[in-house]
Amino acid sequence: MNSLERNIGLDNDYEIQSGQQIDWLKLKLVAKKSLIWVGLIFLTSFAIAILYLRYTKPMYESSSEIKLDQEDRSNVLGLPQFEQNNNLGLLSSEMELIQSRLFFSKVIESVNLNPQYFTYGNILVDEKFLNPPFTVDYKVLNINIYDHPIDLTIKNKKEFELSYKLGNKTYSVAGNFQDSVKTEHLQCIVHLNKSYDESSGSEFYFRINSKEELINYIENNLTVEPLNLQANTFKISFKDHNFNKAHALVSAIDTLYYNYSLQEKTRANRSKIEYLNDQLRETEKKLDDFEDYFEEFTIDNQTVNLDEDVKRVIEAINSLDSQKININNRIEEISLLQRKLSSVPYENLTPKSDVFPPYLNKSIEEFNLLNNDLQKLGLSYKENTYTYQARQKEVELLKGDILTDINEIKAELYEKLRDLASEKNKLRNQLVKLPSKSTEYNKSKRYYELYEEMYLTLMQSKNEFEIAIAGSVTKIKILSPASLPKNPIYPIPVIAYASAGLISIVLSFLFIGINYLLHNKLQSLKEIEHLTKAIILGSIPKHKLNKTFAQVVVNNHPKSAVSEALRSIRTNIEFMVPDQESKVLSVTSTIGSEGKTFVSTNLGALMAMAGKKTIVVDLDLRKPKIHLAFEHEDNTNGVSSILINKAKVDKCIVNSNVQNLDFINAGPIPPNPSELILRKEFDSLIEHLKEKYDVVILDTPPVGLVTDGLLAMQKADLPIYILRADFSKRSFVQNINRILNTNKFNNLSVILNAITTSETGYGYGYGKKSHYYES
Repeated sequence: MNSLERNIGLDNDYEIQSGQQIDWLKLKLVAKKSLIWVGLIFLTSFAIAILYLRYTKPMYESSSEIKLDQEDRSNVLGLPQFEQNNNLGLLSSEMELIQSRLFFSKVIESVNLNPQYFTYGNILVDEKFLNPPFTVDYKVLNINIYDHPIDLTIKNKKEFELSYKLGNKTYSVAGNFQDSVKTEHLQCIVHLNKSYDESSGSEFYFRINSKEELINYIENNLTVEPLNLQANTFKISFKDHNFNKAHALVSAIDTLYYNYSLQEKTRANRSKIEYLNDQLRETEKKLDDFEDYFEEFTIDNQTVNLDEDVKRVIEAINSLDSQKININNRIEEISLLQRKLSSVPYENLTPKSDVFPPYLNKSIEEFNLLNNDLQKLGLSYKENTYTYQARQKEVELLKGDILTDINEIKAELYEKLRDLASEKNKLRNQLVKLPSKSTEYNKSKRYYELYEEMYLTLMQSKNEFEIAIAGSVTKIKILSPASLPKNPIYPIPVIAYASAGLISIVLSFLFIGINYLLHNKLQSLKEIEHLTKAIILGSIPKHKLNKTFAQVVVNNHPKSAVSEALRSIRTNIEFMVPDQESKVLSVTSTIGSEGKTFVSTNLGALMAMAGKKTIVVDLDLRKPKIHLAFEHEDNTNGVSSILINKAKVDKCIVNSNVQNLDFINAGPIPPNPSELILRKEFDSLIEHLKEKYDVVILDTPPVGLVTDGLLAMQKADLPIYILRADFSKRSFVQNINRILNTNKFNNLSVILNAITTSETGYGYGYGKKSHYYES
């Protein structure tokens, strides 16, 4: 088994071991790293909840409770009755009745559901059930218009525009409120209501629903369910986005169901009442005919007693003669007055209240006063004076008015004389016809009394049945009338926010749990301390890589966080191997790209900058990189050349641009690197370098892939193992433990490379001038 296979085996062992119990440190690190995502989960969940509440139309539910009273019918055979089954059957039949399409049709007829009026919003639409901004009186000319929205744009308080789309064609028509507009599908009159508010917008639409659509709408939103079988109660509930509409429909259903139950209870009596009503109508018609006859007879003959009529007619004729004499006397008096007014000089006239009307008597009195004044003026003034002539003119004018009134009165009196003569002739003719009418009248009266008695009998029977109906009690009781919902059944803000919080918690735990299960990379020194007993030398912050290979950065940036971290590691190394004149350090890792070459070259540079002669030896004979880090392109001679005795050590040593720091390239890639490390020439190389340098740093290949690194580590005074944060798997630590337990490297030390600044806890005094790198 090679080292790679062994490492895979260690991976599995680690997963099995870690799966046996919860790694609380790992969980803490994963949770800490996931805080931003957890916050985003909570933020997203509550944002979705807010959007859901804002843009979801609230649904309201109105409900009522009904109780059925079942008649107690004892079993004739004395067998026990199964009350629960009977109640269930009774409730089921009544609930099926309420949910029948025939019943829905009656509900539609009782509640005005056509047309529906809607207001456009930015996203949602709102139905205006009680107070629509406009109402439409319509006549459907083509059934295709049913169930299609018809847009209405209010231009001003006088004009509007209708538009709708059927198929691929759009129809539009402009019109005025209160005026009829017509398309090929619809004729309507639009009325603008007082509830219209210009601030609410000008875009609306209405929809004329077909009966089938309304039935489906009620069927989909109505729920009838039993509440208590023992109590025979059930619940009627209806859901709609408009709470007033839901309440109106439940109220209508309750009323219709109550009336239907009452009608069923009184059906037989109502049938009898209908028959009696037919008989009453026929009898009433007969009575009406006789009453019309009596009325006409009375109108024509002015009486219902013919004997009295004869007497009345004679008295009327005598009365007419008396009136004629009276009128002639009045005419004579008026003629006398007329003659007096024609005489000159004028005589004073005598007013007669029993002959002349009040206005004429008043005019006569005024005439007498003016005439007396005129006669007095004649004693003092001449007839040609202005005063006398003015008064004389007034007398003449009043005289003319009196004569006009007298002529009109005489004309009226003559007209009355002609009317009296005509009336007298009519009475004489009537006096001749009265005996024959008496016989016909008495016969009709006998039939009328017969039908009247029949009518009273029918009315009495009808009243008896109506009293029976009035005394009937329906078998249902409305325990709770239709409720007017104020709060929606959904969305409910408390539930929405609670759900958002619960979902956020679940998703957060799920997210952390998945990350915990998937988390197999090291992040901090605490994890390494928790997983291994190896010595922790320190950590190195991330640094930005300008090239695709490791670089020496400490000489160009001596005050960077990376340089300070490496100085701290250098100090720790001094404490671990303090007494040796020449130290051999080996640097390895589990796999490539963990930063071992970067640590080797920069640690070597810091050792040299401290005044110690240092050399870095590239033992990664398969993938040499040291020469690239020192920007030395020639790799023709190096360790491989030395180990096969093709080159001397001193000739392969290359001076770097850092004082006291040299390096040896890996040389040409050999076919058998592991065998070369096992040769005695390798031991001679190490001893030769120890004699010449204070510090020898061996950059070995990754021990997780090949065994070369372990062989080189055995020659080192301090083997150093490199791990890279957010790159090296946690199982790599198990490789360290295996090396500790198997190869007895008690002083094996660990450096965590490319750690984030927040994890290092180091950075005092470096702030913005420190450089950010990535190895």
